[in-house]
Amino acid sequence: MKNKNKYCGTVLFVGLPNAGKSTLLNSIIKQKISIVSPKVQTTKDQISGVFNKDKTQIIFTDTPGIIEKRKFYNKHYARMTFNKDIDVDLNCIIVDLQKDINDKNIESLNSFSKKFKKNFLVLNKIDLVSNKKMLEVSSLLNSKLNFLETFFISAKKNKGIEYFIDRVAKYIPQREWLYENDILTDKGIKYQISEITREKIFNLLNKEIPYTTEINTMIEDKKEICTIYQDILVLKESQKSIIIGKNGEKIKMIGSRARLDIEKLLKKKIFLNLIVKKK
Repeated sequence: MKNKNKYCGTVLFVGLPNAGKSTLLNSIIKQKISIVSPKVQTTKDQISGVFNKDKTQIIFTDTPGIIEKRKFYNKHYARMTFNKDIDVDLNCIIVDLQKDINDKNIESLNSFSKKFKKNFLVLNKIDLVSNKKMLEVSSLLNSKLNFLETFFISAKKNKGIEYFIDRVAKYIPQREWLYENDILTDKGIKYQISEITREKIFNLLNKEIPYTTEINTMIEDKKEICTIYQDILVLKESQKSIIIGKNGEKIKMIGSRARLDIEKLLKKKIFLNLIVKKK
């Protein structure tokens, strides 16, 4: 049944790689929805977190970073920067205050912002720069692009997040909710578990291997124990030995770190079985 008193809208997070989009999404939802690593382009797919407060539902959507260099990235990453099939009520451009902004960056951000009627500028990592730096970046970007509002936040330290959410809520239209009250993300549990293991691979391995690796997950949930079977698929035979490591040390590290996060997600003890295979 329709409820005229409810509000629902989609808010997009875009920006250059490593701007803190995934960390911001996790901070808002207060749960690890989107994986995080120091490497660029860790986010592979669009992923949404669902935030509910009173009569308002905001669907915050994290995207892969805007690609300017394609050294390790395949066509999938380029295509997934933004899925045009979703309706966006508000676009938020996330900027890392630590990084210098050049003309090419501005051109990329400007080109993307023009796709949307309403744009916010979100300047992240205020805890790591001076006030002078914050004002310089804000003045520069506001002189080049058209933003409705500008925000200064630290996604990692949870500073400025509550005010940011409150302002976003003012732009959310009257509309039926898309998700039930207890839904936190648009992704299924197998996807979330696969992403946890992919995050550990990103954090423990170098070069192109994390970008070309895929994870297939199967769950066998019994009363006694929940068993997670995961196939780690790589492009080359030589990459198998790199992921496994000497005496199996690397795969053990991946497994032990992934298991802890999966147990937090499922709120139960699990047995994790990892097998590395060539695609």
